[in-house]
Amino acid sequence: MCFLCQIRTTTCVLLFLFTSLGVCSGGFGNPVTDDVSKLILLKHNVPKDYNISIHYIPKERSGVCWVLLNIYPLEQSLRELARVFGAISSNKDNIMIFITMLQNLRFKFDHEELEATMQVFKCHYRAVKWPSGQYFDYIRDILNSAAQGEGGFSCVPPPCPAPTTPVSSSQSVLFSLSGSEAQDHEQTRSRGSLLSLLPIPVTACVFLIVWMVS
Repeated sequence: MCFLCQIRTTTCVLLFLFTSLGVCSGGFGNPVTDDVSKLILLKHNVPKDYNISIHYIPKERSGVCWVLLNIYPLEQSLRELARVFGAISSNKDNIMIFITMLQNLRFKFDHEELEATMQVFKCHYRAVKWPSGQYFDYIRDILNSAAQGEGGFSCVPPPCPAPTTPVSSSQSVLFSLSGSEAQDHEQTRSRGSLLSLLPIPVTACVFLIVWMVS
């Protein structure tokens, strides 16, 4: 029993040191207040015109599931961003802190239920590239909402967006007909050109015969 207590105590201490989320107390804490300086620092260090790739679902499409559905994609995006910096980099260290925060938020929810919910909302995810300022503001909003206890699985996805309208069969036929008509018109014009040249040699032959007879 004591051995298990020691393991739990050590784990909580490590998590607290890395995340400042107060995991041992069972609460979110306030990650934005605790590490807002790191977000500001990252926002300052990454060039404003540097665009960062991310998949996300807008609030209007995800409802109360907005935080849950965006935690993992944001975590993956931050991992990609961390690879941009060298092994010894304060920017990379700060990014890893936020990755750990998001991991701990995600671990508080049932993995299978979260994955199933993400699959249900799959058609609503958008792939975008945001300027660094907008990107780090988005991280702040996600962590703020999580700290306020926003989120849950009681959400129903809206209908999937309509896919790009394919060319219908009738349109395809029209395009084919248009192509055939153009080809027929070209052939008719060619035949007309050849026929227009026929009187020239015929007239020459008539003049030649008349000249020989005379």
